[in-house]
Amino acid sequence: MELTRLLACLAVALPVAYGAPTETAESLHPRILDAMKRDLGLDAEQAVSRVKRDIDASELIGQLQASAGASFAGAWIGELDEKVNVAVTDEISAEKVTAVGGNPVIVSNTLSKLEQAQEALDNTDIEQASIMSTDEKKSGIASYYVDVASNKLVIEALADSLDHAKELAKKVGLSESEFEIRTVEEMFTTSAINVYGGDAYIIGGNTRCSIGFNVGDGFVSAGHCGKTGNKVTYNNQAMGSFAGSTFPGSGDMAYIKVDTKTFNLMARINPWGGSDKNRLPVKGSKESAVGASICRSGSTTQVRCGKVTALKVTVNYSQGRVTGMTRTSACAAGGDSGGSFYTGDQAQGITSGASGNCEAGGTTVFQPINPVLSAYKVGLRKAG
Repeated sequence: MELTRLLACLAVALPVAYGAPTETAESLHPRILDAMKRDLGLDAEQAVSRVKRDIDASELIGQLQASAGASFAGAWIGELDEKVNVAVTDEISAEKVTAVGGNPVIVSNTLSKLEQAQEALDNTDIEQASIMSTDEKKSGIASYYVDVASNKLVIEALADSLDHAKELAKKVGLSESEFEIRTVEEMFTTSAINVYGGDAYIIGGNTRCSIGFNVGDGFVSAGHCGKTGNKVTYNNQAMGSFAGSTFPGSGDMAYIKVDTKTFNLMARINPWGGSDKNRLPVKGSKESAVGASICRSGSTTQVRCGKVTALKVTVNYSQGRVTGMTRTSACAAGGDSGGSFYTGDQAQGITSGASGNCEAGGTTVFQPINPVLSAYKVGLRKAG
């Protein structure tokens, strides 16, 4: 068959069993089913099939990436046909992927090429407006990431910074066909807030954040919530302190050591409803693909769901640049920082920042969990 060079992808049909319920999917908590119905328009049966599909897709994408080799240009789950799409850049690689069961179409740019341009931006001094942290902000580079579906590097900017965004793209050697400038209405902001009472955990007596995942003798959360040495409390009881914290820079992550004689660290997530038996189990940390459904749990907006929209996103906060984030269409609010992102029983990451809100629609970015586990040399507490 003739391979077409333009924006292209490898549309791969999943195995026949794809979408069939598994123990993981069938055990979805009622609150998660409710949230997926509200935020994704899925009934219970569709939600169960969706989570099963998304977990299977991660394994399939890994196989297809290995087949494509150096010409791999990214993968995502289709919005309408719900197929796993894998982009490649040459006919030889396309034939290899075909052998695995794919139907290839060629794109121009490899993922590694676009990620190299993104890395070059990470090493570039990006001038931000001095009023960026005020309500009057009109200029600023909000974030940039590789959009695998469009096969371009996307730079998101406020209205008065569109020309600056184009200059940055050209500065790192991108041609007009290799990048896209998208206008956004606001910058990302971190979601920590001053506390006047409430649940979750408290830093320094005045800031509330949310627990991400329990690990070893503590838990992981967002780095912007506190600095190394900061004391934390839980329900007005001394709990522990920050053993490590990174923000901004190469991540938004923190490791809080806990008094395990007083606190029993469970391998589960709060669904904000029901008894302890109905807490959501954590059984692994298999990364979800772009297009996969995802949910998050936090102490302000509780359970919210959406889809993964981009990986390896660079976000420019007023405090500085943070790399390696994942972007989603789930919403969040102040106090949700540090909370859990997950697909089914697979841990995905830690809530970092958000734009918009849960009333009108929002966007969030989170710190992927696996780099956090590696950085602090800890393992997830997993449910049996």
